[in-house]
Amino acid sequence: GLIPAGLEESLAALEREGRRAKFLYTIPTYQNPAGVTMTEERREEILAIAERHGLLVIEDDPYSMIAFDGTPPAPLRARAERGVIYLGTVSKIFAAGLRLGWVLAPPAVRDKLLLAIEASILCPSGLTQEATLRFLTEMEWRQQVKVFNTLYRDRRDALLTALGDYMPEGMTWTVPGGGLFIWATLPEGLDSKAMLPRALQERVAYVPGTGFYADGNGRREMRLNFSTQTAEVIREGVRRLAGVVASDIELRDTFAGGGA
Repeated sequence: GLIPAGLEESLAALEREGRRAKFLYTIPTYQNPAGVTMTEERREEILAIAERHGLLVIEDDPYSMIAFDGTPPAPLRARAERGVIYLGTVSKIFAAGLRLGWVLAPPAVRDKLLLAIEASILCPSGLTQEATLRFLTEMEWRQQVKVFNTLYRDRRDALLTALGDYMPEGMTWTVPGGGLFIWATLPEGLDSKAMLPRALQERVAYVPGTGFYADGNGRREMRLNFSTQTAEVIREGVRRLAGVVASDIELRDTFAGGGA
């Protein structure tokens, strides 16, 4: 997750060069791709740093309602209303294809956002807005979110169990308290992007970690999603993926002189 000391150092370095960051974008709760959640202490530290440097914070919060292990910490916006723009969405609690959300922002920022939206898309789909309105006003949507959470928690547990049962030694992964993703790290010397074509041959897909870095890092990492498949399919998928990982380990050891 976001490390306060690293943020402070980066902002100070920019200021020494006569530059400044325009804003900080963060997903503090059940983050995509890692599934981790920023602690209460870190939230306070991040906000204090942002205030010292006059830094606007954009808090993207699409996953906080998808909670498995207790209630997540309060949003950053609840702690610093003036310095935080808060983004939410119905796509994770209603239907993924309905790309509609909301923004909490200071009036001056909100007005500029409205102009930007009008210039780019004119307005969101009327059908999407009508469907969302009826979902929120005529359906027991809070109960539906609880149903989703039970379903996703069972699928998360199935993925975690399968990873523990099948993955070779040296593989690690996060244990998210909510959201839709697990972040797995391959053993040393393996490359998730190079391995993807072999996984696809086994009809297993993931997102290589390099897709989440701007500097080319993340070669050992992969994002695993557990939201769309049944527990049985998840377990079989992990079994197949584990076979691909084991084959790459064997190949690595052979070229390193460790094979027979």
